[in-house]
Amino acid sequence: INAEYMGLLGQSKMEWLKLSKLAIGLGITALAVGAAVLIAKMRGNKFVERIIELRKKIKMGWINNPELEQLQMQSENTLFLPKYHNMQFYVKLVTSENFAKRKKLNSPTGKLKRKTDPNPFAPANYKGIFISELSDTHVLLYNKFHLVPYHVLIVTKEFVNQHTYLTKEDFHASLLVLKALNGLVFVNSGPNAGASQEHKHLQAIPYSAYPNQSIPIETLIEKEEENYPPEKECPRKEKHFFRLPEFQFKHIFCKFHPTITKGMSSDNLPTKAKFLTEVYLECLKMLDNADLAFDYNLVLTKRWMFMVLRKTELAKGTVKINAVGFTGSFAVRSQKEHEFISQEDPLNILTLVTYPLQ
Repeated sequence: INAEYMGLLGQSKMEWLKLSKLAIGLGITALAVGAAVLIAKMRGNKFVERIIELRKKIKMGWINNPELEQLQMQSENTLFLPKYHNMQFYVKLVTSENFAKRKKLNSPTGKLKRKTDPNPFAPANYKGIFISELSDTHVLLYNKFHLVPYHVLIVTKEFVNQHTYLTKEDFHASLLVLKALNGLVFVNSGPNAGASQEHKHLQAIPYSAYPNQSIPIETLIEKEEENYPPEKECPRKEKHFFRLPEFQFKHIFCKFHPTITKGMSSDNLPTKAKFLTEVYLECLKMLDNADLAFDYNLVLTKRWMFMVLRKTELAKGTVKINAVGFTGSFAVRSQKEHEFISQEDPLNILTLVTYPLQ
């Protein structure tokens, strides 16, 4: 049984060992999920039950789903770039005939779709991609043109423009997905940041999308953490804003105290969502973007939030960079782009699509 279920429910190792042996003996993966749900119900923990059910829907709905346009990730073309400032960037060459389909769905000018265009996030288009309702305001959908397994979208039920402020409701839904997916949430706000749809949506991918299930950028974050007092010396500091000296462009990080995203429940989730909303607004202010005059990318994990202002979507007019690129992962669509990335300092590539520090 996945250790995450054990951690969610707080069962003793011995109890879970017995259940694991039973599940393995029967050879039925669903038994592990069913057992976890059963225990959650018995314990009366509705929030835990909800997270487990959401995780189950994400994983089970993916299997043999004919509606998902599978982009073939050529793993043999995954290239680990030389380390820059101890950060291990990597690039993957993605090839698929479905890129042609995606190109037709997007505007010929490369601009965001207008509300008068077909909306892929309208309920009429939910077939095969709908996973679950998250709240009164948001639903969870599969990304039909995903680049990694379990790439999901947190979408507003009603049409809201993509380049508008994130709200408490957005972060409330994001926290649920972070808990269920064990990954990160990211936002491409505006066409210069890589947004391809005008309907407001956040995206999420699991840590398993990265080699060794770790985000490359965290190497630099951990290095930065060495520069401020350890938790035992300031145990109640809720947030710490900082910039990475390796990133010579306009950006900001905020690291959270561990209690901020741990111990989530139905009762405290609104408070935690409110906290993240306040951090988000502070990040905008620190980047002189309180009025959303600039497009931006945002990345959110259980430990930190990152924001960067975007000048353009394309590096050298060729390679598309979205929020995930700033975490250390590039996806390219041709051998030419693959060679370009492999021959450049990846930090220089990120500098090309951002605003320099003044």
